[in-house]
This record gives sequence, C-alpha cells and structure tokens, in this order.
Amino acid sequence: MKRFLLLLVLLVLATFGMSLTVVNEMESVAELNDDNTGASFSLSDEYVFAGKYSVKVTPSGEADETKLAFQLNGEVLEGWVESDLLKIAVFIPENAETYPDNYFLGMADVTDGWSWVDGVFSETQSLRGWNVVTFNLSSKMKEVSTTGKYMLYFAFIDFEDGNKKVPIVDTFYVDHFVTMSSEEEKIRLYVFPMETEEELARYNNDNTGALFELSDRYVAQGLRSMKIVPSGEAIETKVALPLEGENVEKWSQGNRIKMSVYIPPEVGTIPTMYFLGMADVTTEWKWVGGVFADAKDVGKGWNQISFEIAGAMKDLDPDGKYMVYLAFAGFDEKNQKIPLVDAFYIDGIYTEKAKVLTVEERMAMVDPKIKEEVEKMLQMSDEELLEYVQRKTFEYFWNEANPANGLVKDRSTGDSPCSIAAVGFALTAIPVAVEKGWISYDEGYKRVLTTLKTFVEGGVEGKNGFFYHFVDMNKGRRVWDCELSSIDTALLVAGALFVGEYFEGTEVEKLADQLYRNVNWQWMMAEDGTLYMGWKPEGGFLNAKWDSFNEGILAYVLAIGSPTYPIPAESWDEILRPVHENYISCPTESLFVYQYPNIWVDFRNKEDKYANYFNNAKIATRYNYLFCVMNRFKYKTYDFDVWGLSASDGPAGYKHYGASEGNHDGTIAPYSAVSSIVFTPDLSMKAMKGMLSKYGPLVWGRYGFVSGFNVDANWFSDQHIGIDQGDILLMIENYSTEVVWKYFMKNRYVREALEKMGFVTKISDYAVTPWYRQEYQKSITQPSEKVVVAPKVAKIMVDGKLGDWKDVPYNVVDEDMNVRVPGMKPVDKRSQILHSHFYAAWDDENLYLAAQVFDEYLVVNIAPDDLGAFYRTDSIEFYLDPSRANPEAGVFKLAVLPFDTEGNVQAVRHEDANPGPISKVAPEMKVASSKTDNGYIVEIAIPFEYLSITPKQGMEIGFCHTIHNSNKKDAKLGEYVRENILSWVPVADVWARPEIWGTLRFAE
Repeated sequence: MKRFLLLLVLLVLATFGMSLTVVNEMESVAELNDDNTGASFSLSDEYVFAGKYSVKVTPSGEADETKLAFQLNGEVLEGWVESDLLKIAVFIPENAETYPDNYFLGMADVTDGWSWVDGVFSETQSLRGWNVVTFNLSSKMKEVSTTGKYMLYFAFIDFEDGNKKVPIVDTFYVDHFVTMSSEEEKIRLYVFPMETEEELARYNNDNTGALFELSDRYVAQGLRSMKIVPSGEAIETKVALPLEGENVEKWSQGNRIKMSVYIPPEVGTIPTMYFLGMADVTTEWKWVGGVFADAKDVGKGWNQISFEIAGAMKDLDPDGKYMVYLAFAGFDEKNQKIPLVDAFYIDGIYTEKAKVLTVEERMAMVDPKIKEEVEKMLQMSDEELLEYVQRKTFEYFWNEANPANGLVKDRSTGDSPCSIAAVGFALTAIPVAVEKGWISYDEGYKRVLTTLKTFVEGGVEGKNGFFYHFVDMNKGRRVWDCELSSIDTALLVAGALFVGEYFEGTEVEKLADQLYRNVNWQWMMAEDGTLYMGWKPEGGFLNAKWDSFNEGILAYVLAIGSPTYPIPAESWDEILRPVHENYISCPTESLFVYQYPNIWVDFRNKEDKYANYFNNAKIATRYNYLFCVMNRFKYKTYDFDVWGLSASDGPAGYKHYGASEGNHDGTIAPYSAVSSIVFTPDLSMKAMKGMLSKYGPLVWGRYGFVSGFNVDANWFSDQHIGIDQGDILLMIENYSTEVVWKYFMKNRYVREALEKMGFVTKISDYAVTPWYRQEYQKSITQPSEKVVVAPKVAKIMVDGKLGDWKDVPYNVVDEDMNVRVPGMKPVDKRSQILHSHFYAAWDDENLYLAAQVFDEYLVVNIAPDDLGAFYRTDSIEFYLDPSRANPEAGVFKLAVLPFDTEGNVQAVRHEDANPGPISKVAPEMKVASSKTDNGYIVEIAIPFEYLSITPKQGMEIGFCHTIHNSNKKDAKLGEYVRENILSWVPVADVWARPEIWGTLRFAE
C-alpha cells in the first residue's frame, strides 16, 4: 500500500511523566516473543527515543498482525496499579510503504495457567518518524495482584481502505514502554526540531568552522537529526540558533531544556562539555546567561543532555528575539580542552510542559488515608488538634535523624544534609516528647547525649565553636560552600542550653555548658560591635551582619551572656530598630524573624529601653494577618482563615516571603500561622482549621503541615523542613505548657545577659517604649525639614562638566550621613573619602541636577546590558516626589551609573511611576558623566513633562540624593560589591518613604 511522505513532524509530542513506571526499556530482546506471528526482534541504536537502544521489529510479511509480547511481574506491578495510561514509542521509517496505523494492547493473567483479562485499542494516529502511542488501561487491566504474573500482547496492524488488514512488510522500531497516571503526563515542546534544510540554514557556527547537515542515520524524534562536523581546529564547536515567535513561548514552558545527542562508535574525542548560552537580540546584542549540563556520564551511543534554566533564561519576553548558543568541547588526559574532530549528531531541542491539574483534581488524587486523617482532625477539639499536630511534627525529628550521631536533616528528602539549626530544634523537641509520653525518658536522654557528644567531641566541622550551616548527615563535614553560621550556631546552642536545664545534674548538662563555652563570639564580632552573619574559609567574614532587627537578636542574648567570650552589652544598642507604625519591624516582614527568639527567650512582661519584644511580635503577626486579608482579592490563597507569610518553599524554590509589597506571590507557609499561636491564638487556630478544611489533603503529609503551598500557582509542596517543624512544635508547647520558656529561662547566663542588656520586668500593652518611639520619630522627621533651593538659570549644557553651575550653590552629602541597612558599613572617615557636592537648578523646560562625587576609587564592573542593578557598585540616585505639587504626579526615582564597562553613562528609573531604562521611559532626558582626579561628575536634565508639573517660583517637591559606594578594586563583572550608602536623608528605608524626603524649592 502506497503512503505519501509526511513532510511535517510533530512539534508537540505527548511523552512520559515524572512519576512513571518503566514496564520495558527495550534494551534487550531476550524476553520478547512474537506470539506466533513470525516477527523477529533485534537491538538498534539508529532510531532511539530514550536510553541507548530501541528494538527493531522485522515483520514476517505474511501475518495479518505483527505482535510483540512479554511478561509483567514483580515490582513493576506496584506502579501498574497506580497508573491508567500505558505509552510506547514507535518509529516508522520515511521510506516504509506498510506500517502500523492501528495498535492493540491485550493482557492475560498467567499466574496459574492462562486467562484473558482485557484488551484496548489506542486512538493514536501514526505518522512517519517517532510516535508516542497511548493506551488507556481498562478497569479490569488495573485490577491486578502485585504478586501475580501477567502477559502483555501488543498487536501492530495495517489497514487498507480503513477496514481490511494487510501484512506489514517493512521494519519499524519500538522503544520505552511505560505506565503513568493521566494527571502526570507531559507535553514535549520541540523548539528546534532539526528537520528541514530551511531550519538548518538559519543556524550558524559562531565562528568555530563547524558544518551542519541533515541526516536520517540516527534519529530520536521526527525523521531526521542534525549532523555536526567539527572544524578540527576550534577549541569549542558551537551552534547558534535563533529563538523567536512561538518558539519563545515554548522555551518558557519548562525549567529544563533537553536534547538527544548521538556519538558514533568511531569517535575519538568524545564531547563531554555541553554549554547552553543565551543573548537577547531584540534591539541590540545583550547577554542573558548560560548554564552547563551535567555530562559526566556521556558516552558513545545515545545520550540525553539536560540544561536547567531559570530566571532571565526562562522568563523571556514573548515578543523578544533571542539567540541560543550551544558549545561542545572535549578534553585530553590533562583535562585541557582539545578540538573535536569527529562528527556527532543532535536531534531536537525541547522542553517539557507538565499537564496542569486543578486543585480539585489534585484533591481527588490524594491518598484516601490522608483524607480520612484530615477529616478526623477537623472533628477534634482545639486541645486535641494541637497535640495531634505536635505529635506528627515530632516524628520528623525522631525519624529524619541519624541515631548514631544525632544529626538531623534540613528537609525530608533522601539526600538532604544536616542543618545544625534543625539540630537545635530537635534537641528542644525531645524533652517535649518525653513530657508528652511519646518517647521514654531514657530514649530522649540517650538521643540528646549522643547529639551533644557529636558536636563537643569534634564530630561536626567548625571553627572557634561555630559550625557550618549544612553538614553531611554521616560524617559531619561541611557540604556545598556554606558558611560557619552565627545564627544557626545560636539556634543549636539554644537547644543545647534547654536540654542542659531539663537534664540538670547529668552529663548532658555538662556537655551543653561546654558547647556554649566553646563559642568564641568575640571572634565573630565586627568592628562596629555587631555580629557577622558568618565566615567562609574562602573569603573570611561575610559582608552581611546582624546589625538590624531580626531573628539575630537571639544570637546577641547568647553572645552577651557568654561565660567565656562575651561581647559588650553595648553591642545590643548597635542594632538598627526601624519602627513601622507601632512596632519595630524587619523589612521583609517574614514571620519567623519575630518567632525564633521568642521560642526560647520568655520576653513576656519584659522590656529594654526599646521595646517589649513579645508584644512586638504580637503586633507584627496581626499585621501579617491583615496584609493577607487585604490582598485576598488579588491572590486566591489568602483568606480570613488562610494566612501566614514567611520564608518558605514556593513555586520557584525557597524564598524569603513576607508581608511587604514585592515580597509575596500567593505562597503561604503553614508553619508561620501555626507557630504564631502564642501571639495570636484565635487567628492561629482559625488558620490551622482553615488550611485543613480547604486544602487539608494537599497541605498535610507524613510529618504534618508541608513546607508551603500556593493556590494561585496550583503548587503544593510535598516536603517538610526541619526548622519549620521545630517552630510549630515548640511554639505550640509554649502556648500549652510554657515548658520551653520555663527551662530555658532557668539558665543563669541567659538571665544575666538580659540584665546586662537593660531588660526589666514590666507589664505593658505597647510594643515600642514611649521613649524610643519619641527618639525614632525625631530621627525620621528631622531630615524632612531639609531644603534644597534650586535657582532659575539659563539653559545648562549637559556635558558632564560643572562650568555652567558656577553661580549655583551646592549642597553636601558627607561621610556622617550613613544609611544603616544590613550588610552596609559606615564610612570610615579616618581612611576613606566619600562625599558629594550636589546641585539643583531649573529653567522653563527642564529640572537640572548634578553631583560631584569625591571617591578615591571608582569601581566599574557593570556591563552595558546589565541595567537596573546599579546599586551593586559605585552609583548615585536622585529621588523626586512631584506629588507634593501635583497630587496626580508619580514618584520619579533615578539611578545613574557613571560608567559601564564600555565607559558609557547609564540611567534607569526604578521602583517609581514609570520604571525602566531612560532610553525607553524618558528618552528626552539627558545624562552625562566625566571622571575627575578624585571621583566623578554626573549631570542630568529632566524635562518637566516627565515630572507632570509646570515649575514656578516657590513650588516645592520631595527630594533626596543618595550615593552607593564600593571599594573593591578586583570586583568581578556584575558582582555585588556595594559596601557603603550615604544619603542626604540618612534613614534606612529612605527610597521607599517619599513622605520623609527633604524638599526641593524652586526659586528665581
């Protein structure tokens, strides 16, 4: 029977899901039989859909049906019963005249004898090239015994004129038989199918001399692959592929870009480096990013290469144009790159789009046992529910620990390392479990003793008493490139001191005391008296410090109270404490920062000169709740009984979520609302029941509440995080029995520390003390009284020089105007020059601004295409608030980079009424810069149309000028190296608070 060659290939191909069961990989023909149809089977590496081989099926040319059969038993049956789809891949050669256009799957039970189960036809329509054939398993076919034996029969049938069977004569290929749930299907989106001459003509070799040609010799999709012939001279062989139109949308659908690569047996040097890069060429060439594939297992034959993409490489402009670069390289015995010589093949570059499930579909798929458990929980009293949540949560610390050393996993994944912070929570959780009767006193004591010995006796890598944030679960050695963490060590020590008091008079008490005494807090103290966040052997202390209000206050209690290496009590006063309305806040507004110190330290009815920190946490928690409620119309997840924003897993990974604009996306962290029960018992109980009643089976798992969920993104975590588990368990216990507070506060060093820090017993209903409220208000209102007078002038030439400004008075931002934010150092006037003389003037058309910055070293490390992140290095900003003159006007915030790496000035508007590069959002603006002997000059002209005001004498608008500075002479391209911030209004969050900016007044 004659068939016309199909010129079009499938660009969208249904393929295999993540949670699948491989029924037969088709990597062997030993167990296959032809069911008496005369077909023969052999392995092939020419046409391969997955793995190294496929099975070549040679029909007899006489039987009406060509069949393939094999037995199904063992572990495969466990996955089979959970599936409702079976998929196979079938390749039909381009020159085949007869081939299967109908597929049948039959099943027989051969456990004891032979009995027919059922059979189904596939509705898949055949094309030449690779086809994914789908069978919907019948209910009878799914009702199998996992201890039984079954026979699968696949019939390949060719019909003539739609109803008459004819023998298949031509060979075809089958590969990779898998089962899966229909909800776990994926769609393969081929961005570069490599099927036509027209397509290959658009590719280029990026000046590496490589040649490309179509081939039908080795095929993994469609009918052809692309043969790459290296030049034999270039160190890297490259392919550049244009990405635009509908392919941009395909590219953005998944987090992985995949391709199949075939390396022939005769190849001498195997390409083992695979790099994928991207540039934005919409208007001009701009580098976007690049990633390497993990190619350590690449060998001759077929290989699946996968690139992880995220961020700018994934979130593309649908209307943009991009260039994708593939680079291949081989290495010699010295691990040096050498030119590739021999040809190899790649066939199709694609991403996979997961089938989107509705929340209702997800709920329907949940294990009935979890549904039943949640229903029982919703029938419990408040007290019963709280203890049940605690009990399930505690199992994490008991089961996800190494009993040989007491180390506890960071999260509930098989390969998770230990988090030393999670160990601190686990230590505290064990006496709670003893008190509840979940474990015996001896079991608890033994586990605690083992854990403390591991740390005190050198079983965990550290330095000066501090330990690395993450360590190997078995060896206790540092993993990844993590830091010696001061806060995670503090959480560990807090847990140790608690068990030391609980097991008073035992070896545990001695070991806990020794662990505390070993910590050299003085070593971790910075010059300004605050504590560094950590230290790395590769670069020393981190730039970031615990110099503002957050969870780090727990570390200060322990550091000031240390019996061996105490830091001065005055360090407590070096912490920045910004007041938000009526409480001291952390800019991220993540709930955990308020919770962690309150887990161990009983701050109730205590205050220092700044605040009652328990009351402070209560107000912050209610603010977090109200923030969710107020945003419930924007995000499906938030509701009156579903709230809680804190650092957690989210759809795009772990993130520091919180109740602040730009820092939330609909992701709820269940632990955050539950752990707030000591502050907001009514709201926390409501949240617990609300999450369970609305999404219970999806937010409840083996160890209780999962790490996060987002209804808007249709995303629900299936993991548990140790520090989240600890927060839940211990805060509920404080609410129920106060036992954590009771024992921790027995420690004399903790009590002495609080006394040194100025804490007194006082019952109050406020968070911020009256004294500090007054002092803080004074500090933020004084800057707003500042005034810059801008005289009217003749037109100024914007050329980066100050010749036209000789009659305009300048204003000063000096070395004392430091902005106190985490990670920034105050300018050291004894060894550093950094200040600005800035100017303002106007005519009828423009507002003119200029700044002469005195900086002994100008850091230039931002590329021309890296717009919008100038704060990472030397740059300046001008903030303007024209709404003081015109309520309809929006804020104008201008950031200027004096020089990019090509010597050009760059400017952007950011976080304002119309953000973006000046070239796009304010093209009539003029910006110029020049270098001076002691710094640089920036000059600006802003047409008043962009400010939405018509200037006149006496008009006033909001104004501020800020300097960002780096002193790192060896700064890498794009590296964040900012060390200082100076501002005319030196308030921590000045950029976000136009109401506290000073005033720019127009004068004649």
